[in-house]
Amino acid sequence: MPRSPDLRRQIVALCHDTQIAEHPRCWKTLELVSQNYWWPQMSRYIGQYVSTYNLCLQTKPWRHSPVGELQPLSISDARWDTLSVDFVVELPESSGHDTIMTVMDAVSKRVHFIPTHTTVTAEGAAWLFLYHV
Repeated sequence: MPRSPDLRRQIVALCHDTQIAEHPRCWKTLELVSQNYWWPQMSRYIGQYVSTYNLCLQTKPWRHSPVGELQPLSISDARWDTLSVDFVVELPESSGHDTIMTVMDAVSKRVHFIPTHTTVTAEGAAWLFLYHV
């Protein structure tokens, strides 16, 4: 590869800036460029190019935890005060049921498993909850 800064910039731009490439991050751009080209300190050059590309700086989301101290959720000491409800779906059919509704207490971790079907409505789920729990 010749020592031409313009040629290197054009090659990286073809692998990063085009609509087909969709502005990949540093390592993906390096992978695309290194399929056909190589020059000394290529990864450093591509890393600097991608990290300073204006459009990527404006549109890419920050991938870090939110700023500030996290606060834990308060859990009641009373049993059956805080519940979680979930559905396990697409199970093999057994006695006309293909879904399990699970109701769990947050304090005692006691769980009720209620057989049901995938077409259960909100009203049906509420009836199952009142009848079984």
